[in-house]
Amino acid sequence: MKETRKQIEANLRNKLAVQYKTKTDNLQKQIEALQKTNHDLMVRAHKAEQEKMEMKDRLQQLEDWNIRLQEFMDMSEEDRQKHVENLRAQTELNDTLNSLGLVKMLKYFDSKLWL
Repeated sequence: MKETRKQIEANLRNKLAVQYKTKTDNLQKQIEALQKTNHDLMVRAHKAEQEKMEMKDRLQQLEDWNIRLQEFMDMSEEDRQKHVENLRAQTELNDTLNSLGLVKMLKYFDSKLWL
């Protein structure tokens, strides 16, 4: 039996609809894959940025340490002894204050003072 014009148009419409649906499904899958890849790359970039900042901080600490060490080495022997004694006294004072809980109390009052 010979197909009528309406049947040919319907078959053609169905064929085009299937092609269009297949193409849109493939494009949707590609979009989802690209979104996932983009998300993964953004997470990696964020982690890399955090690591970079941590490394910069660490480098700054080491540079500061080097400068302080160089300044310490450039001191005279008497100045070095005085500096070491001051550091020991400061450490003992900090330990004593920490053991008494005064540091926490002072920080608490200081934070309330600026509110």
